[in-house]
Amino acid sequence: MLPSADYSPEKIALPTVSWGECLIKRPIRRFAYPLYNALMSRWLRHRYGDLGLEADQWLWGQRGNDFERQRSRVNHFLPLRGKDIVVAGCGTGRDVPSWLTFHPGTLTGVDYFSYARMWSALTQHFHAQYPTNRVEFCQADLTALDKFSDASVDVIGSDAVFEHVRDLPAVLKEFHRILRPGGVVYATYGPLWHCWGGDHISGSDQLHHGYNHLLLAREAYEKYLDELGEYAHSEHDGRTWIKHGLFSYLRPLQYLQLLEAAGFGRLFVGAIIEPRAIQCLTERPDLRAQLVAENSSLDLIVTGMTIIYQKRFV
Repeated sequence: MLPSADYSPEKIALPTVSWGECLIKRPIRRFAYPLYNALMSRWLRHRYGDLGLEADQWLWGQRGNDFERQRSRVNHFLPLRGKDIVVAGCGTGRDVPSWLTFHPGTLTGVDYFSYARMWSALTQHFHAQYPTNRVEFCQADLTALDKFSDASVDVIGSDAVFEHVRDLPAVLKEFHRILRPGGVVYATYGPLWHCWGGDHISGSDQLHHGYNHLLLAREAYEKYLDELGEYAHSEHDGRTWIKHGLFSYLRPLQYLQLLEAAGFGRLFVGAIIEPRAIQCLTERPDLRAQLVAENSSLDLIVTGMTIIYQKRFV
């Protein structure tokens, strides 16, 4: 059963772009990051490429993992203009504007939680900005996208969602059903459960607590969470996902295996190394010894992934 409450923030803030974003951050992301990431990816592939994951790009932390870069990458494989797009796990809708700049025909945001007031305000806002594009939102479980008929969507995109899906095979089955042949599923996701901060909150107080969700017994772990301060439902508080049990608990290679098994063909795979994981495991060999008993080095240091897969033509 879907949560019935409206989790919209008390203060509705519509998306805006600051001068600093336009004049400083965007040019850096557009011109500096590609060169930096190309050089860093080459070094990281040499350093970590033998861990068993064949990635097309390696990132050192989140630098270069911005919405604009990812949307452009999807657009390279399948031009987005005029296409029917589903944003899966859209939350409050913060990532929707980055899709609309490519002028899709329709865009539908779907989320497990309802943000009805926020969605209503955004729908009006986007209609004024992009009058030729149809934007709408709905609440649904990604394993039951009954709103969409078979082969009715060109692109399914999601950011920071796959790591929260309880039953990824069922979700991918539904994605495969509603995508047209040749359609694309894109996802960037993380932190992954077995990495540093994989529960989205451990380590927020101290570096060496980043693997507490893997190391602590249940009672000690719950006490640790309680000591992190007052809790309120928020996309930015990891306890929101913990309290609802919204984690896939999958390891990096398992995501790729499930995509292949669901009938998708690989176009792009990116992997993100967590610098704090490297620092923690280097500074605390005692923690590393405990962790590697049940986890591979790959699982412990890859915090996120980006995938672009295509529904195979029959």
